[in-house]
Amino acid sequence: MSLPIKSLNLAIASSLLLTTTACKNQQQNLPKVTIYEIVPVPVTQLETVNQTTTSTWAFKAVHLSSIDPQFLAKRRPNVETQPPPTPVQIETPPLQIPSTTEMLPPATSVQVEPPPEATLVTADEDPTDSTRILVETVEPTPIEVEQTLTELNAETTIEGIKFNLSDNILFEFDKYHVRAAAKPTLEKVNQVLTHFKDARILIDGHTDSKGTDEYNIELSQKRAAAVKYYFVNNFQAEPTRIQTQGLGKSQPIAPNTNSDGSDNPQGREKNRRVEFTIQTETRTVEIAPNSNPFGEAVRKATSAATLTQTAKTPEQWLQVANQWQEAIAFMQVVPQDSANYATAQQKVGEYQNNLNYARQNAGLR
Repeated sequence: MSLPIKSLNLAIASSLLLTTTACKNQQQNLPKVTIYEIVPVPVTQLETVNQTTTSTWAFKAVHLSSIDPQFLAKRRPNVETQPPPTPVQIETPPLQIPSTTEMLPPATSVQVEPPPEATLVTADEDPTDSTRILVETVEPTPIEVEQTLTELNAETTIEGIKFNLSDNILFEFDKYHVRAAAKPTLEKVNQVLTHFKDARILIDGHTDSKGTDEYNIELSQKRAAAVKYYFVNNFQAEPTRIQTQGLGKSQPIAPNTNSDGSDNPQGREKNRRVEFTIQTETRTVEIAPNSNPFGEAVRKATSAATLTQTAKTPEQWLQVANQWQEAIAFMQVVPQDSANYATAQQKVGEYQNNLNYARQNAGLR
Protein backbone atom coordinates (compact mmCIF):
# COMPACT_ATOMS: atom_id res chain seq x y z
CA MET A 1 0.00 0.00 0.00
CA SER A 2 1.35 3.33 -0.84
CA LEU A 3 2.12 5.93 1.72
CA PRO A 4 -0.59 8.51 0.77
CA ILE A 5 -3.35 5.98 1.18
CA LYS A 6 -2.07 4.92 4.58
CA SER A 7 -1.95 8.50 5.71
CA LEU A 8 -5.62 9.09 4.58
CA ASN A 9 -6.88 6.00 6.42
CA LEU A 10 -5.07 7.10 9.52
CA ALA A 11 -6.67 10.51 9.38
CA ILE A 12 -10.18 9.05 9.00
CA ALA A 13 -9.62 6.66 11.87
CA SER A 14 -8.46 9.48 14.11
CA SER A 15 -11.54 11.55 13.22
CA LEU A 16 -13.90 8.72 14.03
CA LEU A 17 -12.19 8.15 17.37
CA LEU A 18 -12.53 11.77 18.33
CA THR A 19 -16.21 11.83 17.33
CA THR A 20 -17.01 8.72 19.36
CA THR A 21 -15.23 10.09 22.40
CA ALA A 22 -17.15 13.38 22.15
CA CYS A 23 -20.51 11.60 21.93
CA LYS A 24 -19.79 9.58 25.06
CA ASN A 25 -18.86 12.68 26.98
CA GLN A 26 -22.09 14.39 25.81
CA GLN A 27 -24.26 11.50 27.01
CA GLN A 28 -22.69 11.70 30.42
CA ASN A 29 -23.80 15.39 30.70
CA LEU A 30 -27.53 14.71 29.69
CA PRO A 31 -30.17 14.38 32.51
CA LYS A 32 -31.60 11.00 33.29
CA VAL A 33 -35.08 10.20 31.85
CA THR A 34 -37.73 9.17 34.42
CA ILE A 35 -40.53 6.91 33.19
CA TYR A 36 -43.96 7.23 34.92
CA GLU A 37 -46.68 4.62 34.78
CA ILE A 38 -50.27 5.98 34.62
CA VAL A 39 -52.72 3.84 36.57
CA PRO A 40 -56.51 4.45 35.74
CA VAL A 41 -58.67 5.55 38.68
CA PRO A 42 -62.23 4.05 39.06
CA VAL A 43 -65.11 6.31 38.09
CA THR A 44 -66.77 5.98 41.48
CA GLN A 45 -63.76 7.55 43.13
CA LEU A 46 -63.86 10.49 40.68
CA GLU A 47 -67.52 11.11 41.44
CA THR A 48 -66.88 10.99 45.15
CA VAL A 49 -63.94 13.37 45.00
CA ASN A 50 -65.53 15.86 42.60
CA GLN A 51 -69.10 15.63 43.98
CA THR A 52 -70.65 19.10 44.51
CA THR A 53 -74.07 20.22 45.69
CA THR A 54 -76.51 20.83 42.84
CA SER A 55 -78.90 23.77 43.35
CA THR A 56 -82.12 24.24 41.44
CA TRP A 57 -83.33 27.77 40.86
CA ALA A 58 -86.64 29.07 39.48
CA PHE A 59 -86.49 32.38 37.68
CA LYS A 60 -89.50 34.57 36.85
CA ALA A 61 -89.45 36.26 33.46
CA VAL A 62 -89.43 40.05 33.72
CA HIS A 63 -90.70 42.20 30.86
CA LEU A 64 -87.81 44.33 29.63
CA SER A 65 -90.09 47.32 29.25
CA SER A 66 -90.55 47.42 33.05
CA ILE A 67 -86.75 47.91 33.68
CA ASP A 68 -85.35 51.40 33.77
CA PRO A 69 -83.15 51.86 30.64
CA GLN A 70 -80.76 54.13 32.59
CA PHE A 71 -80.25 51.39 35.17
CA LEU A 72 -79.35 48.91 32.42
CA ALA A 73 -76.92 51.39 30.87
CA LYS A 74 -75.12 51.82 34.18
CA ARG A 75 -75.01 48.14 35.07
CA ARG A 76 -74.09 46.60 31.71
CA PRO A 77 -70.29 47.47 31.67
CA ASN A 78 -69.78 46.03 35.17
CA VAL A 79 -71.52 42.82 34.25
CA GLU A 80 -69.36 42.33 31.18
CA THR A 81 -66.07 42.75 33.10
CA GLN A 82 -66.92 40.31 35.88
CA PRO A 83 -65.44 36.81 35.65
CA PRO A 84 -67.77 34.03 34.60
CA PRO A 85 -69.58 32.41 37.57
CA THR A 86 -69.10 28.84 38.64
CA PRO A 87 -71.23 26.57 36.47
CA VAL A 88 -74.48 25.76 38.24
CA GLN A 89 -77.19 23.41 37.02
CA ILE A 90 -80.28 25.56 36.45
CA GLU A 91 -83.73 24.36 35.48
CA THR A 92 -85.75 27.24 34.09
CA PRO A 93 -88.62 27.44 31.60
CA PRO A 94 -87.82 29.07 28.29
CA LEU A 95 -88.17 32.80 28.40
CA GLN A 96 -90.45 34.50 25.88
CA ILE A 97 -89.02 37.91 25.20
CA PRO A 98 -91.37 40.20 23.27
CA SER A 99 -90.21 41.74 20.09
CA THR A 100 -89.03 45.32 19.95
CA THR A 101 -92.24 46.43 18.29
CA GLU A 102 -94.25 45.09 21.22
CA MET A 103 -92.02 46.79 23.78
CA LEU A 104 -92.10 50.24 22.27
CA PRO A 105 -95.23 52.43 22.33
CA PRO A 106 -96.74 53.33 18.97
CA ALA A 107 -95.29 56.42 17.43
CA THR A 108 -98.55 57.65 15.98
CA SER A 109 -101.58 58.74 17.96
CA VAL A 110 -104.86 56.85 17.70
CA GLN A 111 -107.84 58.76 16.40
CA VAL A 112 -111.11 57.79 18.07
CA GLU A 113 -114.25 58.30 16.04
CA PRO A 114 -117.17 59.93 17.87
CA PRO A 115 -120.12 57.61 18.63
CA PRO A 116 -122.96 57.71 16.13
CA GLU A 117 -125.89 59.92 16.91
CA ALA A 118 -128.94 58.25 18.41
CA THR A 119 -131.74 57.55 15.99
CA LEU A 120 -135.40 57.12 16.69
CA VAL A 121 -136.99 53.75 16.10
CA THR A 122 -140.20 53.57 14.13
CA ALA A 123 -142.81 50.86 14.23
CA ASP A 124 -141.27 49.14 11.20
CA GLU A 125 -137.75 48.82 12.65
CA ASP A 126 -136.37 46.06 14.87
CA PRO A 127 -133.91 47.66 17.33
CA THR A 128 -132.91 44.39 18.97
CA ASP A 129 -131.19 42.32 16.24
CA SER A 130 -132.57 39.37 18.18
CA THR A 131 -131.97 35.78 17.22
CA ARG A 132 -135.07 33.95 16.07
CA ILE A 133 -136.10 31.31 18.59
CA LEU A 134 -139.29 30.03 17.07
CA VAL A 135 -141.86 28.78 19.58
CA GLU A 136 -144.87 26.78 18.49
CA THR A 137 -148.08 28.52 19.56
CA VAL A 138 -150.83 26.26 20.85
CA GLU A 139 -154.39 27.52 20.49
CA PRO A 140 -155.60 28.23 24.06
CA THR A 141 -159.05 27.46 25.34
CA PRO A 142 -161.41 30.28 26.39
CA ILE A 143 -160.94 29.29 30.04
CA GLU A 144 -157.15 29.53 29.70
CA VAL A 145 -157.47 32.96 28.07
CA GLU A 146 -159.71 34.18 30.89
CA GLN A 147 -157.23 32.93 33.48
CA THR A 148 -154.34 34.62 31.71
CA LEU A 149 -156.19 37.94 31.48
CA THR A 150 -156.88 37.72 35.21
CA GLU A 151 -153.20 37.10 35.93
CA LEU A 152 -152.26 40.09 33.76
CA ASN A 153 -154.79 42.32 35.58
CA ALA A 154 -156.39 43.09 32.23
CA GLU A 155 -159.39 45.37 31.94
CA THR A 156 -162.01 45.99 29.31
CA THR A 157 -162.27 49.61 28.18
CA ILE A 158 -163.89 51.47 25.34
CA GLU A 159 -160.59 51.08 23.46
CA GLY A 160 -160.41 47.32 23.97
CA ILE A 161 -158.70 44.92 26.39
CA LYS A 162 -155.82 46.63 28.16
CA PHE A 163 -153.04 45.42 30.44
CA ASN A 164 -149.57 46.61 31.43
CA LEU A 165 -146.24 44.85 31.83
CA SER A 166 -143.71 46.45 34.15
CA ASP A 167 -140.38 47.44 32.64
CA ASN A 168 -138.43 45.44 35.25
CA ILE A 169 -140.09 42.28 33.91
CA LEU A 170 -139.17 43.01 30.30
CA PHE A 171 -135.90 44.97 30.37
CA GLU A 172 -132.70 45.60 32.26
CA PHE A 173 -132.33 49.05 33.82
CA ASP A 174 -132.18 51.76 31.16
CA LYS A 175 -132.05 49.10 28.37
CA TYR A 176 -134.49 48.13 25.63
CA HIS A 177 -133.51 44.53 24.76
CA VAL A 178 -136.10 42.06 26.04
CA ARG A 179 -134.74 39.93 28.88
CA ALA A 180 -134.68 36.14 28.59
CA ALA A 181 -136.50 35.98 31.94
CA ALA A 182 -139.52 37.68 30.33
CA LYS A 183 -140.21 34.68 28.06
CA PRO A 184 -142.81 32.95 30.30
CA THR A 185 -144.83 36.16 30.65
CA LEU A 186 -144.68 36.93 26.94
CA GLU A 187 -145.75 33.36 26.12
CA LYS A 188 -148.93 33.96 28.13
CA VAL A 189 -149.49 37.26 26.31
CA ASN A 190 -149.01 35.47 23.00
CA GLN A 191 -151.78 33.02 23.93
CA VAL A 192 -154.15 35.95 24.41
CA LEU A 193 -153.07 37.57 21.14
CA THR A 194 -153.57 34.24 19.36
CA HIS A 195 -157.09 33.92 20.79
CA PHE A 196 -158.04 37.40 19.52
CA LYS A 197 -156.40 36.69 16.16
CA ASP A 198 -158.55 39.20 14.22
CA ALA A 199 -157.89 42.14 16.57
CA ARG A 200 -155.31 44.81 16.01
CA ILE A 201 -152.66 45.15 18.74
CA LEU A 202 -151.32 48.45 20.07
CA ILE A 203 -148.11 48.47 22.13
CA ASP A 204 -147.24 51.75 23.88
CA GLY A 205 -143.99 52.39 25.74
CA HIS A 206 -144.04 54.61 28.85
CA THR A 207 -141.38 55.97 31.20
CA ASP A 208 -141.30 57.85 34.49
CA SER A 209 -140.49 61.54 34.85
CA LYS A 210 -136.72 61.11 35.21
CA GLY A 211 -134.67 62.35 32.26
CA THR A 212 -135.37 64.68 29.36
CA ASP A 213 -138.42 64.44 27.13
CA GLU A 214 -136.28 63.55 24.10
CA TYR A 215 -134.49 60.73 25.90
CA ASN A 216 -137.68 59.23 27.35
CA ILE A 217 -139.48 59.38 24.00
CA GLU A 218 -136.63 57.53 22.29
CA LEU A 219 -136.30 54.91 25.04
CA SER A 220 -140.05 54.25 25.10
CA GLN A 221 -140.13 53.92 21.29
CA LYS A 222 -137.29 51.39 21.31
CA ARG A 223 -138.89 49.38 24.10
CA ALA A 224 -142.27 49.20 22.37
CA ALA A 225 -140.61 48.17 19.09
CA ALA A 226 -138.47 45.58 20.90
CA VAL A 227 -141.57 43.92 22.37
CA LYS A 228 -143.30 43.93 18.99
CA TYR A 229 -140.41 42.20 17.26
CA TYR A 230 -140.12 39.69 20.07
CA PHE A 231 -143.54 38.42 18.98
CA VAL A 232 -142.58 38.68 15.31
CA ASN A 233 -139.26 36.84 15.69
CA ASN A 234 -140.27 34.22 18.24
CA PHE A 235 -144.00 33.67 17.74
CA GLN A 236 -144.24 34.49 14.02
CA ALA A 237 -146.74 37.29 14.62
CA GLU A 238 -147.77 39.34 11.60
CA PRO A 239 -145.82 42.65 11.77
CA THR A 240 -148.61 44.70 10.21
CA ARG A 241 -151.02 43.55 12.93
CA ILE A 242 -149.00 45.23 15.71
CA GLN A 243 -148.52 48.98 15.95
CA THR A 244 -146.16 50.66 18.41
CA GLN A 245 -145.48 54.12 19.73
CA GLY A 246 -143.37 55.69 22.47
CA LEU A 247 -145.15 58.14 24.72
CA GLY A 248 -142.30 58.83 27.13
CA LYS A 249 -143.46 60.33 30.42
CA SER A 250 -146.56 62.06 29.00
CA GLN A 251 -149.15 59.56 30.33
CA PRO A 252 -148.38 58.55 33.92
CA ILE A 253 -150.76 56.24 35.77
CA ALA A 254 -149.34 57.14 39.20
CA PRO A 255 -147.74 60.27 40.72
CA ASN A 256 -144.01 60.54 40.12
CA THR A 257 -143.67 62.74 43.22
CA ASN A 258 -145.40 62.93 46.59
CA SER A 259 -147.63 65.81 47.68
CA ASP A 260 -144.67 67.51 49.38
CA GLY A 261 -142.60 67.39 46.18
CA SER A 262 -140.36 64.51 47.26
CA ASP A 263 -139.60 61.56 45.01
CA ASN A 264 -142.16 58.76 44.77
CA PRO A 265 -140.27 55.59 43.73
CA GLN A 266 -143.37 53.39 43.86
CA GLY A 267 -145.28 55.73 41.57
CA ARG A 268 -142.41 56.00 39.11
CA GLU A 269 -142.11 52.21 39.02
CA LYS A 270 -145.75 51.92 37.93
CA ASN A 271 -145.21 54.51 35.19
CA ARG A 272 -142.29 52.59 33.66
CA ARG A 273 -144.34 50.12 31.67
CA VAL A 274 -145.36 48.71 28.30
CA GLU A 275 -149.09 48.90 27.68
CA PHE A 276 -150.97 46.43 25.46
CA THR A 277 -154.31 47.23 23.88
CA ILE A 278 -156.21 44.48 22.06
CA GLN A 279 -158.76 46.27 19.93
CA THR A 280 -161.49 43.69 20.03
CA GLU A 281 -164.01 46.37 19.08
CA THR A 282 -163.26 49.43 17.01
CA ARG A 283 -164.95 52.52 18.36
CA THR A 284 -165.52 55.23 15.79
CA VAL A 285 -167.04 58.66 16.04
CA GLU A 286 -169.90 59.20 13.62
CA ILE A 287 -170.29 62.80 12.53
CA ALA A 288 -173.57 63.83 10.95
CA PRO A 289 -173.51 66.22 7.99
CA ASN A 290 -173.24 69.88 8.99
CA SER A 291 -172.45 68.81 12.58
CA ASN A 292 -169.99 70.58 14.87
CA PRO A 293 -167.43 68.08 16.30
CA PHE A 294 -165.84 70.83 18.41
CA GLY A 295 -169.16 71.65 20.06
CA GLU A 296 -169.86 67.95 20.61
CA ALA A 297 -166.46 67.56 22.24
CA VAL A 298 -167.16 70.47 24.60
CA ARG A 299 -170.50 68.91 25.52
CA LYS A 300 -168.84 65.58 26.35
CA ALA A 301 -166.17 67.37 28.38
CA THR A 302 -168.82 69.26 30.35
CA SER A 303 -170.60 66.01 31.13
CA ALA A 304 -167.33 64.46 32.30
CA ALA A 305 -166.58 67.43 34.57
CA THR A 306 -170.05 67.19 36.10
CA LEU A 307 -169.68 63.47 36.80
CA THR A 308 -166.26 64.11 38.36
CA GLN A 309 -167.82 66.16 41.17
CA THR A 310 -169.91 63.23 42.41
CA ALA A 311 -167.81 60.21 41.38
CA LYS A 312 -166.76 58.01 44.32
CA THR A 313 -166.84 54.36 43.27
CA PRO A 314 -164.65 52.76 40.57
CA GLU A 315 -167.75 52.28 38.40
CA GLN A 316 -168.56 56.00 38.56
CA TRP A 317 -164.97 56.94 37.71
CA LEU A 318 -165.15 54.57 34.75
CA GLN A 319 -168.14 56.56 33.43
CA VAL A 320 -166.09 59.74 33.81
CA ALA A 321 -163.24 58.13 31.87
CA ASN A 322 -165.61 57.12 29.06
CA GLN A 323 -166.90 60.70 28.75
CA TRP A 324 -163.36 62.12 28.55
CA GLN A 325 -162.44 59.46 25.98
CA GLU A 326 -165.37 60.49 23.76
CA ALA A 327 -164.52 64.18 24.17
CA ILE A 328 -160.97 63.44 22.97
CA ALA A 329 -162.30 61.47 20.00
CA PHE A 330 -164.47 64.43 18.86
CA MET A 331 -161.61 66.93 19.32
CA GLN A 332 -159.33 64.77 17.16
CA VAL A 333 -161.70 64.94 14.16
CA VAL A 334 -162.06 68.72 14.11
CA PRO A 335 -161.07 69.62 10.51
CA GLN A 336 -157.95 71.66 9.89
CA ASP A 337 -159.85 74.41 8.09
CA SER A 338 -161.96 74.99 11.19
CA ALA A 339 -161.36 78.12 13.26
CA ASN A 340 -161.30 75.91 16.36
CA TYR A 341 -158.64 73.52 15.03
CA ALA A 342 -155.72 74.96 17.07
CA THR A 343 -157.85 75.06 20.24
CA ALA A 344 -158.98 71.47 19.63
CA GLN A 345 -155.37 70.24 19.44
CA GLN A 346 -154.63 71.97 22.73
CA LYS A 347 -157.71 70.50 24.39
CA VAL A 348 -156.71 66.96 23.40
CA GLY A 349 -153.71 67.17 25.74
CA GLU A 350 -155.79 68.64 28.58
CA TYR A 351 -158.52 66.02 28.20
CA GLN A 352 -155.91 63.27 28.12
CA ASN A 353 -154.65 64.33 31.56
CA ASN A 354 -158.22 64.30 32.88
CA LEU A 355 -158.73 60.84 31.35
CA ASN A 356 -155.61 59.51 33.09
CA TYR A 357 -156.82 60.91 36.41
CA ALA A 358 -160.25 59.30 36.01
CA ARG A 359 -158.75 55.96 35.02
CA GLN A 360 -156.44 56.04 38.03
CA ASN A 361 -159.39 56.60 40.39
CA ALA A 362 -161.25 53.80 38.63
CA GLY A 363 -158.41 51.45 39.51
CA LEU A 364 -157.35 51.09 35.89
CA ARG A 365 -153.72 50.66 34.88
